[in-house]
Amino acid sequence: MKKPPLQVFASAVPTGSLTRSDREPDKILFGYQPDLPPQDAVSVTMPVRVDQYDSMSGLLPIFDMNLPEGALKERLRMQFAKTIPQFDDLDLLSIVGASQIGRLRYAHDETLDESVPAQDLSEILTYRGSADLFAHLLERYATYSGISGMQPKVLVREITAPRKVAHVGATHIVKSFDPREYPELAANELICMHGAAAAGIVTAKVRMSQNRQFLVVERFDLTPDGHYLGIEDFCVLNARRAHGRYDGSYENIAKRMTDFVSANKLASAREQFARMVAYACAIENGDAHLKNFSVLYAQPEGQITLAPAYDLISTSLYMPHDKLALTLNGSKNYPDRAGLIRFIRHVTGKSERSAASLIEEVIVGVRSAIGQARTQAEHDPALQEFSAKLTAILQRGITRIAARGHR
Repeated sequence: MKKPPLQVFASAVPTGSLTRSDREPDKILFGYQPDLPPQDAVSVTMPVRVDQYDSMSGLLPIFDMNLPEGALKERLRMQFAKTIPQFDDLDLLSIVGASQIGRLRYAHDETLDESVPAQDLSEILTYRGSADLFAHLLERYATYSGISGMQPKVLVREITAPRKVAHVGATHIVKSFDPREYPELAANELICMHGAAAAGIVTAKVRMSQNRQFLVVERFDLTPDGHYLGIEDFCVLNARRAHGRYDGSYENIAKRMTDFVSANKLASAREQFARMVAYACAIENGDAHLKNFSVLYAQPEGQITLAPAYDLISTSLYMPHDKLALTLNGSKNYPDRAGLIRFIRHVTGKSERSAASLIEEVIVGVRSAIGQARTQAEHDPALQEFSAKLTAILQRGITRIAARGHR
């Protein structure tokens, strides 16, 4: 029995539908509604047209972008595999389709219900109980969590404070981790995000729970008036699905930015991107892949900018011999100062002096991260070993990229 089409909405506007091919079940087709205006396109890579878009197999990259992975995907698979025969990615998308990162939503009905249960974030941030709080959050929010990533995470809606716009959709990401495999991952990310902001990088807003088991991230694709912005990562912009996140180079991301970022925002986007990559090299973040860089827009025909930085950690803390996620100057080794200057000049077109100045600003950010790590260890003795290891990695990064005599 053929499964019904999945309706696709962009900013709550019905745009078209996803259907399985009659001849090839693994081929999924997308077709726009007749006479749809260009601003309602589902992606900057998929302009409105009469002909259907053919995925060849699986989902097209824009629809694949937010598919749950890791623990979240396994939770949903176990929950629905018995009731949905031949459970596949289109089924997974239909389950989490009403609550997604970005402006796209999905439903089998002609109407869309985006409402998500409310959650008091202070309960998460101050939780001290012995029960597994994330297991409870996963049970409650798994079907509302159209978000990718291997680490456990869910989308939740904050209980509305007085005088704030009442959102019906998800407002925050709650991230957890396995402390046996990734000890102090939340503190790692909080510290690295703090350093990035000090380095002049626009970042997502994050808070860590008192028990250090959760990171609560405020969505930057949600506007103050309650609208969701379009967000597309560089897997989508490179016509790749999520499994291709480690394919390519940082130079190629810069090239694709030229293709998609608005001309009047391009210079600042290039500098921001160069700063983000330089910082990733300094903190030894081997997970700065294609899905961890994105563009933002209200609608595809309007202004397109580079998204704030997110998912910043020092991966060397867990994988001592880790390398870059993508190639830089043809290599995945963390670059020295000369290699980083060459990359920055290539991306921004700036002088060697300006590139060196950008590196110094990044070093200021890394030193701020070191200060934050030490401060946390002073307040919590349980963090002393973690702080010492992270500080050594960050200091090594500074030494690698600093000018001789200023290390």
